[in-house]
Amino acid sequence: IFLFQELQRLQRIVAVVRHNMLALVMAIEGTVVMTPDLLEDLHSVYDARVPKRWTHDPSGAEISWLMPTIGSWFAALSARHDLLSTWLNQGRMKSYWLPGFTNPQGFLTGMRQEVTRQHQKDQWALDDVVTHTEIQQHDVDRVKEAPEEGQNIHGLFVEGAKWARGEGKLEESEAKKLFYAMPVVHVTAIGMKERKAKLGDYGPRGGYDCAVYKYPKRGDRYLVFRMMLRPGEEHPNHWRLRGVCLLCQTE
Repeated sequence: IFLFQELQRLQRIVAVVRHNMLALVMAIEGTVVMTPDLLEDLHSVYDARVPKRWTHDPSGAEISWLMPTIGSWFAALSARHDLLSTWLNQGRMKSYWLPGFTNPQGFLTGMRQEVTRQHQKDQWALDDVVTHTEIQQHDVDRVKEAPEEGQNIHGLFVEGAKWARGEGKLEESEAKKLFYAMPVVHVTAIGMKERKAKLGDYGPRGGYDCAVYKYPKRGDRYLVFRMMLRPGEEHPNHWRLRGVCLLCQTE
């Protein structure tokens, strides 16, 4: 169901872009009137900016991804097309590129529903489970097979700190380096009681409750979900004051 919804959204975006570009061509040729909205879109294309109607509908709701240039926007469109085409033609993937989804929250919700159904004998309820993550030590090219429960995701970046893959903990970032690519993350669902039992795995002072955002623009509007990270030798408040977070894209 989630794949079908993502395909529908991508087709809708392509249709909007095609209709807008055809209208611009006709306006330039003089076939139709060059309205103020079309003139604004023309200026955006000329300046290599993304026209607003490609990213937002008339109500102001976001319908696609936000990118600084039209070239990077089309590159993201191509990457999303490849992601969904591979999933559609080859079936389930070993790891999913989370930033490639228009609605990543829906992907995580579908994952929790699937895990809940797998534990139907244990009488799990969707309202009683929460998202649980385990960060792996390798990148996506070394993933051999899909997990039995949950899903692998990749494509995240950490800002404000560095992730030590060998030790599996946060460390201070290097000078003049803002972002670090994260390894593959295994995302699954567990019960509340099991989650409380796992809090001790993050150290005596607990873990750092890290927010995952779609864009560097932080806020509840772009919050995808939250995941626990091992704070290492530092107190979790140290990384909170550093403003450490995970991002789906760095532009």
